[in-house]
Amino acid sequence: MNSTFRRIDDLAIVDAAPQDYAPLLADDRFDDLTCRRYTTGDAALRDADSTRATLWMVNLRLPDMSGVSFLQLLRQRGQRCPVFLIADEHSLEDELAARAAGASAYLCKPVNGAWLRLCRDAVSRAALRRGAPQSMS
Repeated sequence: MNSTFRRIDDLAIVDAAPQDYAPLLADDRFDDLTCRRYTTGDAALRDADSTRATLWMVNLRLPDMSGVSFLQLLRQRGQRCPVFLIADEHSLEDELAARAAGASAYLCKPVNGAWLRLCRDAVSRAALRRGAPQSMS
């Protein structure tokens, strides 16, 4: 394995409805993926650890802040990992706000294993473009 390869093996989900991610986590292809779940942005920020190779999935509408605000606070703490902002249903306004905030992707529920595979592929392609391979596989 290339010494610059950084495996993304830690998924952090920040959503007031963590049960919505059950189909994604039931996919046996991701058995080795550690998943941390938070129902508020504040709880997730208290536990944020820059030493982990993390992929964040953050709902745009958290009980205590917006997903965009969460992303900004995470970046202020030096976290440069991929952050996918998640909507309960598609909204062009939300999508534009997510992109303007610098989210790695804007996605909409429902969540499933195919969705995470697409996220993994997007993370890997972006990392390769930067010259620092990352993968979730």
